[in-house]
Amino acid sequence: MNSDKNIEDGATIRCFIAIVLDGHTKRQLGRVQRDIRSTGIPAGWPSTQNFHLTLKFLGNISKRALPCIKTMLSEAIADKARFNITFNRLGIFPNVHHPKVLWIGPDKTNPKEVALQRDIDLRLNKCHPFVKEKRFSPHITLSRVRHYVKPGTLKKALKIETGTIKIPVNQVHLIKSQLYSSGAVHSSLFHANLKSS
Repeated sequence: MNSDKNIEDGATIRCFIAIVLDGHTKRQLGRVQRDIRSTGIPAGWPSTQNFHLTLKFLGNISKRALPCIKTMLSEAIADKARFNITFNRLGIFPNVHHPKVLWIGPDKTNPKEVALQRDIDLRLNKCHPFVKEKRFSPHITLSRVRHYVKPGTLKKALKIETGTIKIPVNQVHLIKSQLYSSGAVHSSLFHANLKSS
């Protein structure tokens, strides 16, 4: 992800809050993505460099909201210690009958992650009436299904062994997302650090 400090005043930018993954984690996820791709699923495949764990999607926001967002993000994690989360299973959104997104996530949700997302959600509403997350479902998108998938192919993909992928949560980033025909380009505008244990 690239740093972007040159946003024109008053511009509208598409942003989200996320946990950025380290290189080792991206390589592990890339291996799982390649195994899924080998099943022949007709899908789009996000670049491994863009893998991230979204905590809150903000949508299109004005630059004028950025100072408040940065402050509230820092305050939301000020008392949070670093922790790890574990991803070890594959799933589909919205369901296996109408697959749109194939993702990797945890078999059980880490309460520290839920608390982190909840506090960020509450704090950011002081900056703007963002849409509140109805139900936080931690996941990382590995593919976006484009066409009909044979049930047997989908079943084969979902049976792929992911292993146990540990994701260190040391920082939370405010990410700018620019959409191009070639794919999305993500830039970190700001990050806040969780406390060392």
